[in-house]
Amino acid sequence: MAHVQFVDELVREYLLFRGFASTLKAFDNDLKADKDKGFRVDKIIEQIMHFINVSDLNGLKEYWSHLDSLIFTKLEIHVQPAIRKLEYSLYKLYLVTAAQNTSLIRNEKITDFFNKMLPELQGQNEWKEWFTFPYIQKPEENPSFSLYFTRAWQDSVLVSLHNLLATVFQCMPQPTLTSYESDAILVKKLQDKLAAVSGKTLQQQPMDKTSPTTHQSRLSQYAERLSGTAPLVDDFCAVPSEQLDSTREARGLRSLLRMGNTPVMGRKAARSQSQN
Repeated sequence: MAHVQFVDELVREYLLFRGFASTLKAFDNDLKADKDKGFRVDKIIEQIMHFINVSDLNGLKEYWSHLDSLIFTKLEIHVQPAIRKLEYSLYKLYLVTAAQNTSLIRNEKITDFFNKMLPELQGQNEWKEWFTFPYIQKPEENPSFSLYFTRAWQDSVLVSLHNLLATVFQCMPQPTLTSYESDAILVKKLQDKLAAVSGKTLQQQPMDKTSPTTHQSRLSQYAERLSGTAPLVDDFCAVPSEQLDSTREARGLRSLLRMGNTPVMGRKAARSQSQN
């Protein structure tokens, strides 16, 4: 949803144009404190990893709670177990990262984690072994935890989070202001397609039917026939001569002249009667 940043700039430009100084100031302050990061997935993951790297458990919990209330709780119920599993994976990544910290406060951060998270995690089967985590000297070598110290597992957690957020943001209902650009692109594509089809249709039509000069020439010839200054011709003279037998063409012409069925002959006969 990169277009959100573009719309933010449009709003700022409008507020500046209207002279809404106080509103613009409040808008800029809200942008600075924007937890959604303009719905940019990379920025959201970057913020989560910051809390994990600095062992800020409160920040991580508050930020996830914000995403949960804004996005995840609105998803269908059958998706909720996967969301909860992903949240627990981030907590495990938090512990692994804290254990890899060589500072003296690593044990304090790990102990503090279980003290705060005990009410939520106790009774969860997948966390039973993790309560022994603070008492293991080298958890990266322990069979129960070695997997979580691998780069493959850590990357899989971040990729899963990235895919989840990208999918949710793509499917979220968009306000009119943020969807105008995509609508404009769609209209432009339809216009280009229509122009291409129209141009192709014009190229396929015979020139004598589309050229204004040809139309004027045929009209002048028809006017001459009516005035009697040009010889009468068969109404089917536009048909190429090589497609008609000359004898049949002459016979057909004489037959039409005798019967007076042509538009030209009909008009001349009516004009003669009116003059007499």
